[in-house]
Amino acid sequence: MKHEHEKVSIPTAPATRESLSEKDCLTCKVIGSTAFAATGLYALHASRASAPGSVVGKRIMGGVGICFLIGSMMRWHM
Repeated sequence: MKHEHEKVSIPTAPATRESLSEKDCLTCKVIGSTAFAATGLYALHASRASAPGSVVGKRIMGGVGICFLIGSMMRWHM
């Protein structure tokens, strides 16, 4: 005998990293990679020797620029 207020559960597939990353379209990858690369190039430009700022600040900006360029490559390939 069924009751009126019984809950029915519908099984759903768990959201995994692989299933979410497969949904990235080519346009999303291009825009994301370009944004990371542009930010990395800007940070490297800010770390040049003739730029104003301290030596430590320039080194930090250089490291940030390299990280964003690596992120750009990872965004494209993953």
